[in-house]
Amino acid sequence: MKDIILHGDVYACLEQLENNSIAVAITSPPYWKQRDYGFEGQIGQENTPEEYIGKLVTVFNKLRQKLREDGVFFLNIGDKYLSRYGKSHLLQIPYRLAYHMVKDGWYLEDVICWFKPNHMPSSVKDRFTNTYEPVLVFTKNKKNIYKKSLSNVIKIPLQQTPWKHTAIFPEKLVEEMLNRVDINDGDLILDPFAGTGTVAAVVKRIRNSLLSKKVFSIMIEKGNMFIDIIKERVNIKDIRKVNDVRYEWSPVKEEKLPLDIEPKEILTDKCGEVFITDTSSEFLSALKGATTEKFKTFHNEDALYFFGVKKWTLQDLYYIHSIFYEGYVLRNMLVISNERRWYPVFMFAKDSTSVEYKFYLDNVRTQLKTEEKNRNWWNESFIGMKVRDISGKKSKEGKIVKIVKKYEDGFPKVVVVQWNGYASIEFVLHPSKDALIMEGLIFKCPKCGNKLEELYNPTRENICPSCGTILWKDIKTIPIVEEPEEIVEEIKKLKNVNYNVGEVIKIEEFEERRKKTKSKFAELERINWGASPGARKLMLGEYFTKMRLYKIDQPTIAQYLTILRKHKGLSIQDIIDKLPKSYKHTVGHWFRKDFGGSVLIPTDVPLLKKILETNDTMLDVLERTVLKFQTVKATIKGKNPGDFIEGLSDEDLVGYLKKLYVLS
Repeated sequence: MKDIILHGDVYACLEQLENNSIAVAITSPPYWKQRDYGFEGQIGQENTPEEYIGKLVTVFNKLRQKLREDGVFFLNIGDKYLSRYGKSHLLQIPYRLAYHMVKDGWYLEDVICWFKPNHMPSSVKDRFTNTYEPVLVFTKNKKNIYKKSLSNVIKIPLQQTPWKHTAIFPEKLVEEMLNRVDINDGDLILDPFAGTGTVAAVVKRIRNSLLSKKVFSIMIEKGNMFIDIIKERVNIKDIRKVNDVRYEWSPVKEEKLPLDIEPKEILTDKCGEVFITDTSSEFLSALKGATTEKFKTFHNEDALYFFGVKKWTLQDLYYIHSIFYEGYVLRNMLVISNERRWYPVFMFAKDSTSVEYKFYLDNVRTQLKTEEKNRNWWNESFIGMKVRDISGKKSKEGKIVKIVKKYEDGFPKVVVVQWNGYASIEFVLHPSKDALIMEGLIFKCPKCGNKLEELYNPTRENICPSCGTILWKDIKTIPIVEEPEEIVEEIKKLKNVNYNVGEVIKIEEFEERRKKTKSKFAELERINWGASPGARKLMLGEYFTKMRLYKIDQPTIAQYLTILRKHKGLSIQDIIDKLPKSYKHTVGHWFRKDFGGSVLIPTDVPLLKKILETNDTMLDVLERTVLKFQTVKATIKGKNPGDFIEGLSDEDLVGYLKKLYVLS
């Protein structure tokens, strides 16, 4: 016996194998809409998830014929968010596939949670970062070679490889799978989507180890590039070309929650719910309860829900997807681990296009160790560092050419940025003050002066909880806006020394000033960007972003502008007529309070001030920009939480989840 490569379409290659010949199959097929491998008929580029799942069910049906009666099939497959207008929905592809494979005749032996300690960082602000993938364990019969007493939670880091643009699972993951089965001499190990040949490499190592077992690999791969990699990596000589064959497949038909489930409505908090039960029947009842009108009207439009089940079944992992048809979006499937076993907690929210759900990420960020926070900024150079301007209609890039002023710890406070054809003076936010961008503004009731915890909500009446005043109705009921005192003081100081934040300097003028005077621009010089320390920082993933100083919900800004416009007796068309023609298709979106709306950019504000004949504080706020330090390392505020949670008691878990929708 020997290792072989079958070069061709997966279905055609599977037909070449003998029935009941494969002891173990291990694979990770192309994920849906993740990568285009550049050949016709590839799996993963289907139009819909239903087509993708349907094709895989057909392929794996053929694989089941080739698997021994006691054989085991390990399937690693990732999930995908449905990109759409409004909030994106987690599709639950792995579990929908598992559900339909079981209906097709497979037996689901286990679902292993593979946690990746070195997972990719994420900047998402409205859900947990993805840190794990499932490995589905299928068999043909309950009596098989799978070792059933092992933990179904494994921690294996991602593996670096010399091959670019390839999705690869780690060799240690393959080793872990093979350690979970009883293999013997002569057993065949199959990977029907071989990729770079990781399974073959592990099989070869097992065969050559001290406790060697004479096992052999069969690799199936369509892509020519990957065939070359496998040959180089594993030195397989026997490569057999297989011609494509036509085979019939059809999209799967998804099911909704069964009608005979009795709904159980969880009605404890209008802001959200945390419901974790022991049994599948109670979980499905609660899920059915969430579809009732009573449940929907009881909770706020921006409510957040966490429903979990400890003794879960495949039906629980499958039917959670159906909430999409009931007016919800699934945002995360959290894995709660006690080292040996795991259970799911699903985070979902109403599929509203008019309001964002509450998600207070900062309440649960993982705090950094002290030594990571205390960088010595005095020892770091920022000259030549890249600046990305995302505050306008089109992004652009510049470089820092001068540090005008620093904070007490050496971090730059005011810098000059050279763009293409001009330079500008910019205010820099200290990394320890990142929270000011999200939480810095204070809104107060115009009547009683008390601080308001919530901004404008377009789905209900906005009432001051202290005095009962109805807010956001007209010019007199617009809340008072206050900036953080430290920001106001800094801006005043800058103006006192003639540094206007955001001042634009033409390059010609800037060069002339440098030649003639010992001014604040005198030391500016052209920089060898490739050699500068600041440019080298970019290689470490560090740069600055020019952005709005404050983030305010788009519906709040839209309502504010609507009140100002009506107070001046202007229609949207009146404003369009007073602006350049390029604004014709833009202005209307400034006044929309749903996901179709857009916020005017800082450079639009002076134009609007002139039209509305006002210099309101809110407009000043919308005009302010700042440079924010960006890094691939966790921010000073801490690391975004992942969707794999361990080490919490039941009580602590509930408290942790409630922090996400209750402002602390």
